[in-house]
Amino acid sequence: MLGLRQKLLLVFGGLLLIIIAISMQSIVKVTDLGNAIDIILRENYRSVIACQNMKE
Repeated sequence: MLGLRQKLLLVFGGLLLIIIAISMQSIVKVTDLGNAIDIILRENYRSVIACQNMKE
């Protein structure tokens, strides 16, 4: 039978592992979104330059 201290350590250890896993997943997703935003901005910039060239 586990004592109160061991139960608390087990519960808080599990919660810590869950928080770490969610944090790592969040970092991956934010990095992916950052890359997607960079691509969109580059494509939009090219479109703006092309429109300016057509206007001239």
